Amino acid sequence: MRTSKNIVLFTLIVMNFVDQPTPEVTIEQGTLSGRISANGLVFEYLGIPYATTNQSSRFKEPFPPPKWEGVFRATDDSTACPQDNFLVIRGTEDCLKINVFVPVYAERPLPVMVFVHGGAFFLGDGGKVFYGPQFLLNHDVILVTFNYRLGILGFLCLGIKEAPGNAGLKDQLAALRWVKRNIEAFGGDSNRITVFGVSAGAASISLLIASGKVDGIIHRAIIQSGSAVAHWSITRKPVWVASYVLKSLGHDTKDPHELYNILSKMSSRELAALPHEKPLEPYLDTQLIHLPCIEKPFPGTESLITDYPFNLFKKNPTNISIIHGTNSEEGLFFVAYDEEEGIKHRDGKFLMATDLEFETCEEAVNVSKVIHKFYFGDKRINTESIMELSELYKHIHFEMPSIIESEIISEVSSAPVYNYYFKYFGKRNYLKLSLGFDDSEGACHGDELLYIFDAMFWPFKIDDEDKLMIERMTGMWTNFAKYGDPTPEKTESLPIKWYPSSKGKIKFLHIDKNMSMENDMPSPEAYRMWKDIYTKYYRTKL
Repeated sequence: MRTSKNIVLFTLIVMNFVDQPTPEVTIEQGTLSGRISANGLVFEYLGIPYATTNQSSRFKEPFPPPKWEGVFRATDDSTACPQDNFLVIRGTEDCLKINVFVPVYAERPLPVMVFVHGGAFFLGDGGKVFYGPQFLLNHDVILVTFNYRLGILGFLCLGIKEAPGNAGLKDQLAALRWVKRNIEAFGGDSNRITVFGVSAGAASISLLIASGKVDGIIHRAIIQSGSAVAHWSITRKPVWVASYVLKSLGHDTKDPHELYNILSKMSSRELAALPHEKPLEPYLDTQLIHLPCIEKPFPGTESLITDYPFNLFKKNPTNISIIHGTNSEEGLFFVAYDEEEGIKHRDGKFLMATDLEFETCEEAVNVSKVIHKFYFGDKRINTESIMELSELYKHIHFEMPSIIESEIISEVSSAPVYNYYFKYFGKRNYLKLSLGFDDSEGACHGDELLYIFDAMFWPFKIDDEDKLMIERMTGMWTNFAKYGDPTPEKTESLPIKWYPSSKGKIKFLHIDKNMSMENDMPSPEAYRMWKDIYTKYYRTKL
């Protein structure tokens, strides 16, 4: 008897270390199998190629995905696109891989949630280290994550056919089209696809919606701390970007064809090592440099962003239901990296970004003085102004663009827009805690992510309060994916009704220990000031 028990115990232990194959799935490209998760609850299909890219398709839309004979083993999600993560340069150019996580025991067909990772357009991947699926799959949905090209490989924009721009966005579109065509083979409902993302991933989703290219592919979208109308979602001088980064290697040219010839011959590692930040400038743009751009159309090339997103939203009204929101202390993420010299640089400079345009320099100076007075009073901007500067960053980078975009969409769309303000501070606010702001209230940029994903890199025990927030966030997000309504009925964990905004009236669900619906803006005085500025000066003409 003891020997028998030992054999059973040994077998169970070994099973946790040996990949157990999933049922085989046949898609357009061929047949594949994945692995069963260690807890036996998830079918994991990892590292499936959804498109192809190599040196011949550099800086352009990707090629179709490969086909194969036999059974493809989809068990590796370690591939990343080339990037410099400050420690090492990692990734491979053939990186367009997608992961599909399916709950084993759920009744099919299942709603599908596709996540677009953030990372300032130059970092990140769709792997399980950050985006573990279990929290969401507990609610009987399929989760899809994927990689897309980053940095100059994803966002070189030279206005020529060889480098028209937005390759990274075109990868995302290819991934969504792949999901639409193939997800039913995994037990998914191709008529209930929700795309969601944070930061650069959220801005990407917003840009794709504005382009009109995802109509009929996705049905709902959750846009977390990002916006197509934010100043950092579009570069306004893309050729200068390429010229600037190559100066570090001794090249001095502004000719698009010369720039392309140099960049196209570099290895992916060399490209990833190029600068990904620009120097401080008179305007309050972020220092991000490799960004989406407004494309010139070329025959035989699919263009995505052909005008400013503000205009595209009005040209391409959407029927996609949307959740749109930000966190209460987004700016902490930026002041944490501000050095004393950079903070002092802000003093006396313009306190608005280049998404505004003015007829005269004097007009710009006067607007900047109004902004300075609002945030800093009569004080100079210095290291003692950190929290005021954080408020300014929060409003200009995230909160105001999210509200303005929601207002535009609500005006032209018949589909609902739900707005939120995430304020919860628990033990899984990993960015805020890692940046050293554990003595302040609210949620930093990206802090909601670990209440949605079971990330492997954060192995700490979950307490009761955080467990409730996980249940709330994943409950609302998956309800939206299932029903188009994040709170279809009141429950013990969601004892509140989240009402959508309407034309002329943005309503907010405040997400905290105590949930509340609010009819006013989170920062009403700041909203009124910025609304007036953007109404008068927002750049809408190419």
